Amino acid sequence: MKYIFILCLVIFQGLEAYCQNNLEGFIKDEKNNPIPYAIVQLTETNKTVRSDAKGKVVFKDLQEGTYTLYVDFLGYKPITKKVVVSANTNFLIVLQEDIQELDQVVVYGKTAATLLREEAYAVEVIETEGLKNSTVDASQLLGRISGVNIRQDGGLGSSFDLSLNGLSGNRIRTFINGIPMDYFGTSLTLNNFPVNQIEGIEVYKGAVPIHLSSDALGGAVNIVTNHKPINYLDASYSYGSFNTQRASVNAQYHHKKSGFTARIKSFLNHSDNDYKIDVNLLDFESGKLDENTTEVKRFHDAYTSKMAWVEAGFMNKKYADELMFGVLISDNFKEIQQNPYATGTPAFPVGEAFSKEEKLIYNFVYRKRDLFVKGFSINSYLVFVDALANNVDKSPNRYDWYGNYKADAHPTTGEMGRKSDFTMNTENLLGNLNGEYAFANHHSVAINYSLNSLTVKGEDKYQPQNNTQFSNPNTVDKHVWGASYTYSVFDDKWSTIAFAKKYYYNLFAIQSNFQGTESTDFIYKNDALGYGIASTFKLKHFQFKTSYEKAYRFPESYELFGDGINVIPNQELLPEESDNLNFGIKYQTLRANNYQIEMNLFVRNTKNYIRFEPKMNRSFYINDPKVVSKGIDVTTSYIFSKKFTASLAGTYLDLRNNDKDQIVYNDRLPNEPYLFGNMTFVYNQELPKKQMLSVTGISRYVHQFYLLWPSLAASESKSIIPSQLTFNIELTYTFQESKYNLSLLCANVLDNKVYDNLNQQKPGRAFSIKARYFIQN
Repeated sequence: MKYIFILCLVIFQGLEAYCQNNLEGFIKDEKNNPIPYAIVQLTETNKTVRSDAKGKVVFKDLQEGTYTLYVDFLGYKPITKKVVVSANTNFLIVLQEDIQELDQVVVYGKTAATLLREEAYAVEVIETEGLKNSTVDASQLLGRISGVNIRQDGGLGSSFDLSLNGLSGNRIRTFINGIPMDYFGTSLTLNNFPVNQIEGIEVYKGAVPIHLSSDALGGAVNIVTNHKPINYLDASYSYGSFNTQRASVNAQYHHKKSGFTARIKSFLNHSDNDYKIDVNLLDFESGKLDENTTEVKRFHDAYTSKMAWVEAGFMNKKYADELMFGVLISDNFKEIQQNPYATGTPAFPVGEAFSKEEKLIYNFVYRKRDLFVKGFSINSYLVFVDALANNVDKSPNRYDWYGNYKADAHPTTGEMGRKSDFTMNTENLLGNLNGEYAFANHHSVAINYSLNSLTVKGEDKYQPQNNTQFSNPNTVDKHVWGASYTYSVFDDKWSTIAFAKKYYYNLFAIQSNFQGTESTDFIYKNDALGYGIASTFKLKHFQFKTSYEKAYRFPESYELFGDGINVIPNQELLPEESDNLNFGIKYQTLRANNYQIEMNLFVRNTKNYIRFEPKMNRSFYINDPKVVSKGIDVTTSYIFSKKFTASLAGTYLDLRNNDKDQIVYNDRLPNEPYLFGNMTFVYNQELPKKQMLSVTGISRYVHQFYLLWPSLAASESKSIIPSQLTFNIELTYTFQESKYNLSLLCANVLDNKVYDNLNQQKPGRAFSIKARYFIQN
């Protein structure tokens, strides 16, 4: 019996060895870059697989013998190779580019943006390669995505608000290469960031990955700039209506042998913003407003911003993919035409008040894939921000809408309220360390730590309240730890990410009474645990996504401390807490004529919702106990033979007060659009001698929405912001292989009267022209 058992064991082990031979290999191009999703067929067995994101291919449980591998990938020449399989066999197949095929068909390759879209997170990606000649900025690009609504009070440099699936403002974090953008100040925001500095924009709807480590409540926007190890020069200048000028110069030098890299990003933006608006003029004798409107030109609304960002270091070395040190200098100056939180257009414009800001920023970045061991990657940054902001409202003069003024009309106050010349100094230290380890083909873990330490101090030449409150430093400290685990099965068709985030928050603030004669220290500490899961399943032409996140957001410095003039402090704001649920489905064909449609359902159940309460010069932020947001966004697009693209995006949002103890229970939140969408058409025509002509048309619609709480509105006509319909058209001409580029834009072609945030009138028809020069090697 003993010998029979030994014999059976030997036979079993022999069969196991016989049947469990593996064949593993990689598919790469001639530059040693992996080719993902290539078709690899084992002819003798009829087994067919696709290479993974790293170009890897695995065939399991093969018998020993000789097999034929057939590899095909569109844009490359197919190849056949014989391999002999024994215990474990490895191979490497290098595909050659098929130039003739590239000229005739659409390449079915998966770009980094495509791979990101296929992750479990609900994420949209804007690729800007074909948009860098446009005169638009980052915020206008974002407005083309379903679920995203960009609202701006006026022209260039005016305050704006980004809304994403029912959440807006600071609830949606914005980043530049993973660094929180809001700490860069008003001179570097989405509505003045030039598009030709952007490689792509990632928009996360709902759950936010841990490497974007901040207390985002339900979404994030990450702007990715060019980090390729190449030499290039990219310069552009545009001029448009209202004396709007934008200039940008970006350049990089990279020495391949040493890896030394130096780059500069810079821009200059200016606009007089002297567009025409309709005003109910005041009759000074009767003290009544004219029932009929009169068209006047804005006269004190100019804006100028400048930025230069210089970085130097090393790229593509064994010790670092990127190791860079940088210095960024920026400033902006904004004339104030009217109180930014006024409802509609006031009778008296502002003629002398202004705000300005200066920033000095130091940054360090380190990134490395396969550090020490294969599969381990690290990304990190350290940023120090030194900012000085000055808000001035001290003129005693009273202006009318024709620029005339009455001297010393209010000698004890400024034009918008209490006289003020407030200077605020902010120091901010930001740090992030993210490590990720792919320890098996379908498993990876990540851990992240984020630091945000803020100190605010200031003085006011006129207001004792500001002096008392900011005479000593006010501090805010945030620490966020994050961890995630990713698992994929069924050849990466099903992928799931589970994650958790631990938040620590410390606030020290000085509270002062209105007269500035009394002060008290305010200390608040809190910690919270956030967590979530995101999953996606791909099935031929379909992809399904679902995610849930328990998210937290702690108040920001502007919400806590105000601006010293129009926004008063409220250090007692509570952190927001939200349960976010997303479900999405996408259908896509993979042919030269590509059609896709994507639908996303979302629910946001938020506690202690931080909402802005506009009260002219006494505006402030408050907590609404319960707010629920439910909605759907849909995107569909069609690409015909690379020449014609049409897309349609629409969003319906139901954002309501959910506190049964309030009189406005179940009301829609005021000043929040709930139905909006856009339609885009692009036609590209190739011309002789490698020239290209493109025509882009964009139409945007926003349905009328409530300015005030519907239950409390005294007059329905005054409580509704009217519907908006605009149409833009742009022509772009490129020649000499895109070295020279020229664009012409007409915005609001039909010159419709458009009102938006707080019923502020936006510019009418406007024209602009942009010239761009680009060269690389």
